[in-house]
Amino acid sequence: MITIKQTLLIAGVCLLSYSSLNAASGAVCSGRTYILPSRLEGVRQPVMSLSGTWSFKYSPKSRWTTIQVPGEAAMQGFAIEHDKPFFYKKTFTIPADYAGKQIILRFDGVYSHAKLSVNGKFVREHHGGFTRWETDITSLVRVGKKNEIQLEVEDRLDEISYASGYAHHPIGGILRDVTLFALPESHLYDVSVETHLDSLYKDAELRFDCEFIGKEGAEARLELKDKEGRNVQLPQSRFKLAKGKNTFLLPVANPLKWDAEHPNLYTLEVAVYRDNKELSRFDRRIGFREVEIVKDRMLVNGRQVKLRGACRHDIHPTLGRTTTADLDSLDVLLFKQSNMNFVRTSHYPPSERFLEFCNRYGIYVESETAVCFVDTYRQKNYAPGNTQSDSAYTDRYLGQCQEMVKAFRSHPSVLFWSIGNESVYGTNFQLCWDWVKATDTTRPVIFSYPGSAVEKKAKIFDILSMHYQNVYGNINQWGMSTRNFQGHGIPALYDEWAHPACYTYATLQTDPNIREFWGKSIDMMWDGLYNAPGGLGGAIWGYVDEVFALPQPKVGTAFWKEFARTAKPENYQGNCVGYGEWGIVDVWRRPKPEFWSTKKAYSPVRLLADDNLSFTAGQPLMLTVYNRFDHTNLNEIKAFYTYKGMKKALRLGFVEPHQKGLLTIPAEQWEEGEKLLVEFFTSEGDLIDAYRPVLGVEKVDYPAVIDGEKLIVTDNGDKLMIRGEGFEIPFDKATGLIVNAKAGEQVIIEKGPFLNLYVNLNHLTGAEVRKMANHFTISDSDWKKTSFSYTEKENGTVKVALVGSYRGVVAEFDILISPKGELSVNYQTSGVPNGFLRETGLSFYLSDAIQHLDWKRKGYWNYYPEGEFAGNEGRTSLYQSRQAAYGEQPVQAWQADTHNYYYWADAGANCKQPLTQMAKGMKENIYYYSLSTETDSKHRVSVVSEDASVACRINKRADEQLILYTNNRWDYPEIAWGNYCKTLEALPCYGQINLRMK
Repeated sequence: MITIKQTLLIAGVCLLSYSSLNAASGAVCSGRTYILPSRLEGVRQPVMSLSGTWSFKYSPKSRWTTIQVPGEAAMQGFAIEHDKPFFYKKTFTIPADYAGKQIILRFDGVYSHAKLSVNGKFVREHHGGFTRWETDITSLVRVGKKNEIQLEVEDRLDEISYASGYAHHPIGGILRDVTLFALPESHLYDVSVETHLDSLYKDAELRFDCEFIGKEGAEARLELKDKEGRNVQLPQSRFKLAKGKNTFLLPVANPLKWDAEHPNLYTLEVAVYRDNKELSRFDRRIGFREVEIVKDRMLVNGRQVKLRGACRHDIHPTLGRTTTADLDSLDVLLFKQSNMNFVRTSHYPPSERFLEFCNRYGIYVESETAVCFVDTYRQKNYAPGNTQSDSAYTDRYLGQCQEMVKAFRSHPSVLFWSIGNESVYGTNFQLCWDWVKATDTTRPVIFSYPGSAVEKKAKIFDILSMHYQNVYGNINQWGMSTRNFQGHGIPALYDEWAHPACYTYATLQTDPNIREFWGKSIDMMWDGLYNAPGGLGGAIWGYVDEVFALPQPKVGTAFWKEFARTAKPENYQGNCVGYGEWGIVDVWRRPKPEFWSTKKAYSPVRLLADDNLSFTAGQPLMLTVYNRFDHTNLNEIKAFYTYKGMKKALRLGFVEPHQKGLLTIPAEQWEEGEKLLVEFFTSEGDLIDAYRPVLGVEKVDYPAVIDGEKLIVTDNGDKLMIRGEGFEIPFDKATGLIVNAKAGEQVIIEKGPFLNLYVNLNHLTGAEVRKMANHFTISDSDWKKTSFSYTEKENGTVKVALVGSYRGVVAEFDILISPKGELSVNYQTSGVPNGFLRETGLSFYLSDAIQHLDWKRKGYWNYYPEGEFAGNEGRTSLYQSRQAAYGEQPVQAWQADTHNYYYWADAGANCKQPLTQMAKGMKENIYYYSLSTETDSKHRVSVVSEDASVACRINKRADEQLILYTNNRWDYPEIAWGNYCKTLEALPCYGQINLRMK
């Protein structure tokens, strides 16, 4: 219930924020929200874009230059400073046919405090960088002549959104579009459209609300059209308009319903008439849908929904915290492509254009107001941080919340509102809740952190928002908790979860496979939540990388490198700044390894079959399929199977959403070891998911061995030489190590084996790791031989026994060499401190003649697209890359990159010839991992593991040394954020690695 005191405060804030009268100019700065006209009587072009090139002045004493709008100033070389004004101006001509019309200037987003002047006269100011504000400038402009608008902008340290602190540099500027448009004297504003379905979710009532200003005798004419452009019959279409608030109710018989899987849109055309003459017209795309919360479930059109999503930021690769029509549409399409049906617009409202694409393609939206980290995680220089109950900030909280809701409430894609991210409860949040619930009765509201409100016994949320539960759905946060993805009797939404690794700086430099390893986390989380009745959904943090390729300033200095960073180690500092590369796509929207894992984990069609299928030749295969759609029957989609190169259609039976059914694959003459590809597509032909199980046991064509029969052993005192037909393996008896082993005349292994050992002593998954955890590793340079001997076996093999130590760790190696060029290395250790295992295995120095990698493995998913970063089989060059320069558009896939300007600072890499991401990422559970000298694999060294129990990776040191790491056990305990890790102890530390040379 809203108290009298709260009501008066809300009213006062509305007057303060939206109706301040400037006595000098007579202009009214109202809080009215408009829909752009599509037609205006007597006007050829009623809407004008003012985006593009503007004049810019860095400081009051600077000269005017040019800048691109929208876009950050800093991303264009202007190193603006906090709380210091910078200036924009735009000169334009207002068409002569705007005479007699109301002229409105719209800014979709200016960060963060703006003062607007028109033709030299101050008009108004505005706080908040991500909400739309519109100003009637009719009395200030000259129609048919040139006019000038000027904007004084400050990037405020006390901005409640904390968006510059969050971006680790000042993002100030005109961040979104600027538009000028005309309206007739008699017009509508504050339009909202609601749809209400009956108890059977069949028939609907359309509620149209608006405010009217103008002369008496006007009327509104409403037409509803379906997607084919046909008129929908309405019982009434003409309504008299009264000054002020108007409400029209329109029954609609059995309209097509809107949901994320069936985004059926209608067009509502609204025209204002007077004396039977059309004055203006606009249209609004609407969807008929009903959102309800019933106990711990959210229903859309009467069906329970499960939200599989991600958090999205506005990121333009060259303009920064802004967006374009291309990026808005591309992001929605990539959400659909990755099987996501939900986006959280963090931590501010999106552009309205983005919502229009969500409406069109079918994405549920959590629209979040621009309030973030209040009294929680702000950098100290951003103050005050505890504004949650400060009346001096009330107008900012309420103003931005109201602007968001009024602009977006008619969009069917918006499921619920968020009134703040990871903040401590206070009266300003309470006022926002009260206003939203009184204004929009059709949607729930969410708040993070809800536990801070519960402490005050306040009602401020309908949905439980929790961040970063573990993979089993358990978390305690601010006195609230969930178990098995449920809690407190209301829908539980983890609107931040499954955080990809981005703070593990050293790991991401040397082994980007931590991104592929993350895939099991999102799979476990979604599987657990989907089967929990009270689990509403989750949003991956995040969708797109949060990094900014800042240029060297042409004005000012890059002071932000020092004042705001996420505990980023000093040697990682550079022009590329931001919170982290946490996206499943990068800033250019190139998919990263996490993208495919997201698509697989979130797949609404789950084939419940083992990777290895039992079969009988000539009999059909019967597989269980799980329909994880919310509103789609499986008979609405398409399926195919491919066997021995022949692709055939499959018939999908009637399987309701959230139910399991039978998928029958017709009889074939199935053969042992053959693969079966099963694919599911939308009715439009877009891939939903693919599975590639094996019939029986998989056939693996391992790298060939040398056809040799005997070894020749030569011991010359300081060196032991073991030769076979086409290879030689020398041992330096002083160190006991292999040195310059050759295949033919080509050196392949320069030195080894070394013990590879990495143990985290104090960290297992939990809080983020931005600095190196305490760990124990050994260095190759620490190796000291204790003993060395060899034995020639009766079967023609030679066994070398080597014992030595690394700073107290004793390692014993038994190296068995066969005439076929096979090396089998057994090792065991003592003196290793126990802890959480990262890697244990062997390493070898390789020749720089090695140029290519081939592998086959048993991956986490049984199907990967060709060329995927960590596919089940693949081939890649170690170095071939067409890396774009810093800040320029890439011309290749993400996995082909060799340089990274966030993790390697401005150098981009650690050596002159760095490896590609694909080449250096660990390949887990390999059958073979083969490194060759030439494209035709003339000479190679291969690691073989017939039970797929070994992982391999390569890395390049700063001195250009190429190193092969072969691991019997591995884990990523530093992955953090509640994500999955194996939780392996380092002890006992032993294993076997098998290599082949040819």
